Amino acid sequence: MRLEVVRTLARDLAEELEALSALDDDATATVEGALRAADVANLAACTTPELLETAATRAAAAAYLAAGAVRALGILADAGVGDAHEEPHGEYEQNLSKDARGAVWRAQLAVRQVDEFMETG
Repeated sequence: MRLEVVRTLARDLAEELEALSALDDDATATVEGALRAADVANLAACTTPELLETAATRAAAAAYLAAGAVRALGILADAGVGDAHEEPHGEYEQNLSKDARGAVWRAQLAVRQVDEFMETG
């Protein structure tokens, strides 16, 4: 059941990323994508210990893939917000940067959780 939830979220993430790519504001879309991918990474990491071995391996892989997407999107977000910083940057750009950093931190936490489980499991 939980693996199906992770699968559904991963599919939803793909659809959301596609929809976000159509937005005019690249930095906002990128940060939103990173936040969504971090959600999937965390859910997959939390689900991994509760699954049987084969399913746990797939959930761990999903967590790693989502975390990798967050890292890549975080780099793109920094570049996009950096472009926005060429003009005097305001509260909006600062919040985008904080959101991107938060998504990366959450993804790193998910990877640490999965690593710990895989070492002890």
